[in-house]
Parts: sequence; C-alpha cells; structure tokens
Amino acid sequence: MFKNLFFPTPPIEDLPPQERPQTRKELFRQTFRNYWSWFFAVNLVTYLFYLPASVWTELSLESLLAEETASFQATPFLGAYLTGLAVCLFITGPILAGLTLLMRNWSRGEPCMRWQTLFGGMKRNFGQALGFSLIEGIMPLAAYSALRYYGNLADSAGLGYYLLFGFCAVVVLFALLMRQLVYSLLVTYQLKFGQIIKNAFYLTFLELPRSFLTLLKNLIPVAVFALLLWLLPAYSGLLVVLALAYYALFGISMERFISASFANRAMEKHINGKMPGARVDIGMASEQVVE
Repeated sequence: MFKNLFFPTPPIEDLPPQERPQTRKELFRQTFRNYWSWFFAVNLVTYLFYLPASVWTELSLESLLAEETASFQATPFLGAYLTGLAVCLFITGPILAGLTLLMRNWSRGEPCMRWQTLFGGMKRNFGQALGFSLIEGIMPLAAYSALRYYGNLADSAGLGYYLLFGFCAVVVLFALLMRQLVYSLLVTYQLKFGQIIKNAFYLTFLELPRSFLTLLKNLIPVAVFALLLWLLPAYSGLLVVLALAYYALFGISMERFISASFANRAMEKHINGKMPGARVDIGMASEQVVE
C-alpha cells in the first residue's frame, strides 16, 4: 500500500493496450490502487457540505436522549428531524456532481487535476445538481410519511393497503438504485433534467442485478456500524464518532467511486454503444471507438 503511495502504478492511459486491464474487476482494482490516497482530501472538502446535516443529526440525538421516556413520541420527532435533514441536504448536490466527475475520471484510469475537476464539475452542473439534491433531501421524509400512512391503514383496513405499503417500499428502493446513476449521467451527457431521470430509470432496470449488488456494496459500512451498535450498545457514542469519521475522511469518496465504476459500465454498454464516435470499454485493453 505504501509502496503504491510513493511509487504509483503508471496511469492506465500511459500503458500499451496489452498491459491494460482485461476485465472490469481488474480496472477497478488498478484504478483504486492508483488513486485511493487522493480520496481523503477531496472527501474532507465534500464533507464540509454535509456538516450541517451532521450537526442537525447530533443535535436531534441529544434532544432525543434528553426526552423523558414517558412523554416521548416518535412520530413528531422523526417528522421534525427529517424535515430539517431535507433542508441540510439541499446544498449537497453541486459538490456531489463535482465529486462524481472526479471519480468517473479516476475509475476510467484518466488522470485529471483534482481541484479543477471537482470545482469545475460543481460549477458546470450547479442548477441541475440542486434539483437532484432537493429530491434526495425530500425522499426520506416522503418515504417515512407514505410508509407510516399506508402501514397504519393496513393494520386497520385490510390487505389492500399492504400492497400500497409494498409499492411505496419498492419506489424507495428503486430511487436508491437510480441515485447511483443520476450524477454520473449529469456530468457525462448534456441532457435535460427529465431525460436524466428517464435514462437513470432505464439503465437501472436493464442492469438490475448489478445495480442491487452495487447498492449492497455501498451499504456495507452502514450495516457494519449498525451491527456494532446493536452488539455494543454501551459504546454507542464511540461508534457514532467512528462512523462520522469514516464518512468525513473516506466514505463519501468511496461510495462515489463504486457508483461511478458501475455507472461507467452501464453508460458505455447501453448509451455509448449506440452513439457513433463515442468510446466504450474506456481504460481497458478492449477500448475502442464506436463506428
């Protein structure tokens, strides 16, 4: 690891075709080895935009712990928390667009200037990125409200509302799957807002098994911290600090890198492959231009 830090592998574009990765897994491993040490700085800058959400979460947890058990009501608390969270997440879209552009280039093995790419991608896609962060912020509140509403109706009114509850759950899950693609589509193609959502849905549906697998990979850190909180409740404060430290130092960049690697494959296969002059298998030995 430290050898690669001081004597990194040459960029993939500088290698002859026969020495480039043959498969997507090899491409992911080689590009990660080349660029992982640069994740920390860009992750810290990105986390500054998530700082309001972290502070709001911390204040909400303190308020929750201060409540008396007898008088505490979960529904008003979660509603107020998710409303505040939506406001805090609204500012994160542009920086996610810049980070996605950077991770898209790195996952292809394309060297680029870190800060120019990060802030350039943020500036060029500012308006549309705010639209996606608005949806991303509202989604938890809308999902909680819909699932709670139809869940309560199902308990009292019968089976039909369980079907609506399940439909809402599927919509939420599909929105999480599409989130892995929307920012990559935003920074790669010149599309209208609705076209980005349409293509994200289209690609998610066509690559459904891989999309599920990518989401599971991105959720591994969350699952690990949740399991540790369940097994070690006495150390909950320390575990929360460790979770925040992971996402502040490395986690956001890693999630974007995994999602960008998946998005590159999906876009090159289903979009670039139908566009004359576009490149496919970028960074691999089989890279070519579509005739």
